[in-house]
Amino acid sequence: MSTAADHRELAEELRTAVSRGLDPGATADAMRIGAGGEADLAPPYAELARTIGAASYRVTDEQVAAARQRAGSDRGAFEVVMSAGIGAALRRWDAAIRAIDEAGDAAR
Repeated sequence: MSTAADHRELAEELRTAVSRGLDPGATADAMRIGAGGEADLAPPYAELARTIGAASYRVTDEQVAAARQRAGSDRGAFEVVMSAGIGAALRRWDAAIRAIDEAGDAAR
């Protein structure tokens, strides 16, 4: 059976793989880190990453097309979209783990 510690380790491995593990990536590590929410991005990536993080169903064709044009390839745009989605998921994971830890501390 897995433990919370195992899950935390897996989340960190995912965070590392997305930001620094694509070899060779179509985008720079800094771009994937930024899209994951850990740094600022230039337009049009910033708006796309924010939209994905807040409400991915609101992403428009125009936002994706702008990212594709700026990245110069479908793969580059995909890496930005993927990093933003995984970054949003990991931020939610981090918040959930903090809440669980705080609830456990309160119960003692």
